[in-house]
Amino acid sequence: MKQLKEIKNYLVFHNGTIECHPENVGIAINDGKIDVKDAASLQIIYLIDQEGKYCFDLKIKGQLELIETYDFKVPASLVKNIEVLQNSNILRYNDNQSSVNGTVEVTENVSVERDSNVRCAYVELSDSSIEMNVNHALNGFNANSTVRLASLAKGQEKKHMTFSLTHFAPHTTGIMDNYGVVKDASNLVIDGIGTIKQGNHQSSSHQTNKIIVFDEKCNAKANPYLYIDEYDVKASHGASVGKIDEDHLYYLQSRGLSKKDAMHLVTYGYFIPVMEFIDNADLREMFNETLKEKVGI
Repeated sequence: MKQLKEIKNYLVFHNGTIECHPENVGIAINDGKIDVKDAASLQIIYLIDQEGKYCFDLKIKGQLELIETYDFKVPASLVKNIEVLQNSNILRYNDNQSSVNGTVEVTENVSVERDSNVRCAYVELSDSSIEMNVNHALNGFNANSTVRLASLAKGQEKKHMTFSLTHFAPHTTGIMDNYGVVKDASNLVIDGIGTIKQGNHQSSSHQTNKIIVFDEKCNAKANPYLYIDEYDVKASHGASVGKIDEDHLYYLQSRGLSKKDAMHLVTYGYFIPVMEFIDNADLREMFNETLKEKVGI
């Protein structure tokens, strides 16, 4: 994936080696770790074409639009540690464009400090099986994380997505909305975990997990978990797994669409909320076209 327009900074993480664009501003690399300070925008490509286990460390200060793309050519494991420092505001778009005959493993640990806000879209439309584990730790007073997942499993793919928001400080907010679509003979499991530790009053943890099932041979599970050790909090969760609403299909078919086209159109609309997390015009267009291709419109 080439550098997007209006994105000032560009990095490629190639098999553990950081390739830095010479025109980058506000980016420092020390002992293989990346420090970002008031960089405005940053695009990172994770290019993995050698099997192995890799680690990536990123520290962010200030306001940043962060666009990340996975491009795995072989089965491999990647652990990412992202530290969002105090008084930072981060908008992230995390996209998997891998095509692997095997399973990709990605673990992401995000630390959010005092008075910081993180909003992140995770887009999993790849032609690969994946084991993804995302952990957001709300470590400082008034730290906030909002995550939104769009995941499509098709063919024989097996995708297991685990999203965890843990409150380690009072007056913190964690919100997740996970959306999945399962087709053919694929398998999709979404685990949403919200945890409020004791003493972290006036915190909020909310999650929604929804999966649409297309075919009889596919398998889907949406598992919400709440672990609450404090009274003065707000928490909620919900989960649903099922077929597309027949009334919606009937309405679209009455307008001249075939049942297949109607199902694809509903699926397309199902993932559209992810676009709320995209500011870049080129990225918005790319996501829109990729989504149309993957759902068959």
